[in-house]
Amino acid sequence: MKKLVLFDLDGTLINAGGAGKSALSKAVKDLYGKEPKFEASFIAGRTDTDNFGIVYELVKGKKATKTEINKIHKKYLELLPGEVKNSCKKKTYKLITGIKKFLERLSQEKDVILALGTGNMQEGAFIKLDPSGLSKYFAVGGFGEDGKTREEMLRAAVKRAEKKCKTKLSPDQVFVVGDTHRDISAAKACGFHHALIMPVSPKDRRLQLSPAELEVKDFTDIETFLVWLGLNTDPKGVKRGIYISPASAIEHVFFSRTGIDEDRLKMLKIKKYEDLPSGTIM
Repeated sequence: MKKLVLFDLDGTLINAGGAGKSALSKAVKDLYGKEPKFEASFIAGRTDTDNFGIVYELVKGKKATKTEINKIHKKYLELLPGEVKNSCKKKTYKLITGIKKFLERLSQEKDVILALGTGNMQEGAFIKLDPSGLSKYFAVGGFGEDGKTREEMLRAAVKRAEKKCKTKLSPDQVFVVGDTHRDISAAKACGFHHALIMPVSPKDRRLQLSPAELEVKDFTDIETFLVWLGLNTDPKGVKRGIYISPASAIEHVFFSRTGIDEDRLKMLKIKKYEDLPSGTIM
């Protein structure tokens, strides 16, 4: 059975040393004469389409038109290569520990499809990836152009992967790896498996309320990932299909597996998955 593994980019594959935030801030200042003030966490996990609109509103006080978003995108792409180069020069550009070995291992599995599932616009994504040497692993993906929300982006990635492998993929065959609560909430909303790269214990309550099936600090422990993907047997005898790391209590008790049980939702008089405690955190 085919398995699609969708990787977020920033904080999951690489840390670009703030190159994206810096390029975006400079782009907006160049265009509108005012530098937007925001924390990196404010835009983390969102799509570029969303972020460009957000920073425009910060400096202009009104909603961005599609034309303005395109202007910001164009200027951002002009500045991004220089910012990435600066990060490399300052040695703040880093690969997430273990990712290269993990991708190489997965690339040897004939039934595993590797793809990007990132909010970055496609061109920007590969500008950021270029110094890492990881681009070769990703022939398809979902990107910021695919929609304002991560859910739209993830579903677009699945459609492209299906076209590439000429196989229909069920939600249970899709595995999302990210580093923010938005990655996890979006994966849950789509009914996909979800793993969180979390270098330190979460201080952000949104991560605590929207936990993932698998939560690890990096990709050092490849064996655990292989068990999560169903490629290896869990040495402790845990059956596939249950949570490796339980999510909220209601999910653990009523679902006790990855995905959405529509009958259970109806029984609980819950109209949609987002109404569950861990599904509401955006």
